Amino acid sequence: MMSPLGALPVGSLAVIFLSRISQDMAGYEETSNRMVELAHAQDGFLGVESVRNDAGLGITISFWRDRGAAAAWKKVAEHRLAQKQGSAQWYSQWSLHICTIDESRCFERPAEDRQ
Repeated sequence: MMSPLGALPVGSLAVIFLSRISQDMAGYEETSNRMVELAHAQDGFLGVESVRNDAGLGITISFWRDRGAAAAWKKVAEHRLAQKQGSAQWYSQWSLHICTIDESRCFERPAEDRQ
């Protein structure tokens, strides 16, 4: 698996999931961890990054080899159940955006130069 902090292949996909959490978060963390575990096992999965601020706005970006790999993930039964539960319980709002990687660059400061 490739690190999402490294360069990504041209033509790969970034799936951007924006969400705002609701008050009822029972079971969310366990399900979220399970989805990451399942995604790692999917053919074509390149990586994932996720952050959430204090106001409850979350951004999760998953990276996929191609549209077929992302579409296969969408069809995973356990993932579909998690999506339904998310809309019914955990999220007050969400949006999904799929982008093709046209260019990818990265930088890493040498370890001896980091502070």
